[in-house]
Amino acid sequence: MEKIGILTCLHSNDVCARVGCLSSFWRRKDFFAKYAENTILAAMLTCNGCKGDNPSEPEEDKGILEKLDRLVSEEVKTVHVGVCRLIEDKKECPRMTKICEMIESRGIQVIRGTHRE
Repeated sequence: MEKIGILTCLHSNDVCARVGCLSSFWRRKDFFAKYAENTILAAMLTCNGCKGDNPSEPEEDKGILEKLDRLVSEEVKTVHVGVCRLIEDKKECPRMTKICEMIESRGIQVIRGTHRE
């Protein structure tokens, strides 16, 4: 049994119900096609928001640090990052990039993708 998580953008909550991410996981399609049926979606987490709304950088944000520690304690092996990580010109949000680096530094694999756009 493998445990995985999904990371999304805090501000995507305004328009996204996570239906695409969850549907792809439950149907084991797109970026989740490789997982066995007994794989558990153990975590859904968001970033810490844009700098204008939250001046704390991810590596100093107590909430993000607590979330990442929880991923480790729950033995999550992989975190998929939603398409909402992309901003203007289809570039990855720098905060999401930093959070992905922080996740990887804890020994958790990061896969950029959940479902097809």
